[in-house]
Amino acid sequence: MPGAILLSLPHVGHRLGTAQTTEERSSVGGYLAVLRDRPFRRLVIFGLVLTTCGYAQIEVGFTAYAIRVAEVTPRVVAWALAGNTVMIVLSQLVVIRRTEGRSRTAALAAVGAVFATAWLVLGAAGLIGTGNALVAALGVVACAAIFGFGETMLSPVMPALTNALATELPGRYNAMSSMIFGVSGIIGPVTAGPLIGAADGKIWVAVVVGGCLTASLVALSLRPLLSATQDGRSAPAPAREPAPVPC
Repeated sequence: MPGAILLSLPHVGHRLGTAQTTEERSSVGGYLAVLRDRPFRRLVIFGLVLTTCGYAQIEVGFTAYAIRVAEVTPRVVAWALAGNTVMIVLSQLVVIRRTEGRSRTAALAAVGAVFATAWLVLGAAGLIGTGNALVAALGVVACAAIFGFGETMLSPVMPALTNALATELPGRYNAMSSMIFGVSGIIGPVTAGPLIGAADGKIWVAVVVGGCLTASLVALSLRPLLSATQDGRSAPAPAREPAPVPC
């Protein structure tokens, strides 16, 4: 019934607004035009590497490694995820204040370093394993909390830099930026299983730590391609008000 009502509405499925000329359609551009933007292309590479070795792994690889290698209980994993949430809630205001007026690329590089630190802590918990169950559990919880701090740093910076670069076609820039998480969400689970299953998870730890540090280097290489305003190191010039017209 809802579908029948929807189809009975006039102009459903038709383009809204006036028809565009061929010249207007060619000037709009597409995703290829967005990818021709060298700084944004570098930002996309950073995002793909970081999210593949970061966000995508915290959802799959983290749990698998914690239970299979560190040999903690699912209850510990639940506490770790709760600690991740608490860290995000408590640190977001502090992080926003600290990053305001500072280099966005430096903040992105710091995110990669924080994520790498979190994975190193988890790797240490895996080495301890059942030798000291309490220390291993604390390591798993600490990993999730540290990772949450990195998430808090990334959230305000990545969208701000994307929109600073999107002088034209902001919708396509933001769509491409959002697509990064979808792509990494496919790559992460596919790679996590085989890597954790090999060499007691040591290869997985090496890959995700190396990937996060590589993302930091990509972020630092982006800085020379940006203006000070785009990088957040200086505020944009305020718009000048028109001079009053004498009567």
